[in-house]
Amino acid sequence: MKLHKIRTNGAAVLAAVFLAGWAHDGSAATVTTPRASAQKTIDDQASIVVADARKLIAERKDLLLIDVRSPQEFGQGFIAGSQSIPFIDIMEGRHTLPKDKPVLFICSIGGRSFAAVQLLQEKGYQQVYNLDGGLQAWRHAALPLKTAAK
Repeated sequence: MKLHKIRTNGAAVLAAVFLAGWAHDGSAATVTTPRASAQKTIDDQASIVVADARKLIAERKDLLLIDVRSPQEFGQGFIAGSQSIPFIDIMEGRHTLPKDKPVLFICSIGGRSFAAVQLLQEKGYQQVYNLDGGLQAWRHAALPLKTAAK
């Protein structure tokens, strides 16, 4: 499994990544990730490509899939098995995730999930991963999404 190192430059990059995720309208034809443009300072192998995320999902039955998009975005489609915990709730500490389970964070293009990984790493989490390219990359790979039953 090929993993990429994530390094960020503290709060400034965290804020920029968060805002980039919220500003994205989903219309871009190319996949851009914060990993490609941000200064990196956290030393961990946490950003994984879609193929490796699929392998992690298949192999780690204890894996938590956390979608950090807004509830409205989540309602438009999500990876099977994901639970919605908006990034703002993670950022403000309204949710506590177990430190003894691996967590894969997912968002639209990888910005908010990247920031969630950074926040949890700073709190001592060891097994946190970012889906590189987010759901945009997942869709580009022609992989299925679920929608909430109405």
